[in-house]
Amino acid sequence: MLADYQTDVDSLVRDRDSVITTDQRDAAINAAVTQYSADAPRSVVVDQAATTAGNTLDLPAGWTDDSVLVSAEYPIGQWPPVYLDASDVQIYASPTVRQLRLPVQLAVDESVRLTYTAAHLVDDADDTVPAKHAHAVAALAASWLCGQLASYYAGESESTISADTVDRKTKTDQWRARARDLLAIYTAAVGSAPSDRTKGASAVKQLQRTDSLGRRRLFHPPTNWPVT
Repeated sequence: MLADYQTDVDSLVRDRDSVITTDQRDAAINAAVTQYSADAPRSVVVDQAATTAGNTLDLPAGWTDDSVLVSAEYPIGQWPPVYLDASDVQIYASPTVRQLRLPVQLAVDESVRLTYTAAHLVDDADDTVPAKHAHAVAALAASWLCGQLASYYAGESESTISADTVDRKTKTDQWRARARDLLAIYTAAVGSAPSDRTKGASAVKQLQRTDSLGRRRLFHPPTNWPVT
């Protein structure tokens, strides 16, 4: 529950000067849950019944703009399970509503078993973050708060006393290091969401063995490498 994350974050940060407010702490927890939802969204399974006959189906109540359809089982209860081709299931938007458009015709009250991704919930009543990742999410929130503390001490006005200036710089470095250590806890437990910008690119191409005049290129191929 939220209170558990609040306690864990307070313990990880240990802001003895009370620079961080409770509102800032709770905002950091919410932001950490949002980031975790992007890195490891929860999977939701629901039997969604058609309200009208046809090939459209209302989106589940927990569906958000970031949700992704994982599978659509229809008809329900077959063995092995029968799934609609995901490429044939599309989100249809009208000026007033968004629905799923299916490649099959449904009768009223006929259901499709949908599996989709959704954001995690952490509040006074719900906590959908798996127990193995709860501390990591708290560590991520604490990391951001430590970064705020580093900025706070770095932004303090220059002291006229050299010892105070040195102490201020030391606090800044300490909080920055603490932020890095806490972020490492999250990364080790959860990892990072894949990014297209970090994917390696490669291609395979047949090497042209002769130049434009039909002569061998300037390198030394094996003696048994024929020229084509």
